[in-house]
Amino acid sequence: MSLPTVLRPAKASDCDDIYQAHLYAVRYTCSSTYNETILTAWSALLSPESYLETMALPNKALWVIEYKGHVQGFFQLDTAEAQLDALYVHPFVFKQGLGTALLQRAEKIAFEAGLSFVKLYASLNSVPFYELNDYSTLGDAALHLNPEVTVACQLMRKYLQAD
Repeated sequence: MSLPTVLRPAKASDCDDIYQAHLYAVRYTCSSTYNETILTAWSALLSPESYLETMALPNKALWVIEYKGHVQGFFQLDTAEAQLDALYVHPFVFKQGLGTALLQRAEKIAFEAGLSFVKLYASLNSVPFYELNDYSTLGDAALHLNPEVTVACQLMRKYLQAD
């Protein structure tokens, strides 16, 4: 018997679960690539309230994936900027296809919004995942987490096509 996986737009009641998946993904998945200073600064930027703010914006899509009855990941897409702002899966359920399902749904929403491509800033540990999903690296990038801490990443892009 397989357990259902559900992809759906996020609701206000999901914010704590999204936050937990996001925090665990940053703290555990990214720990193989980034040091404690970066992980602490990154984690400090996260809050359940920030997802509510995203849901209120008309050009943002925030979706979750439920697996085994719980929210285990999410993506945040900015259709005005053609940018995937975030895609995270709880590290306890990696390698179950959840990230790929989220990415495919984000790309479908972007295409339906009239976008011809999606760009993103990939954490260094996530670059292989995006490459497997046909994203091209455009070059090195750095994002400021706070005035003292910058995180290295890769700017990536994928041109979208109809299924």
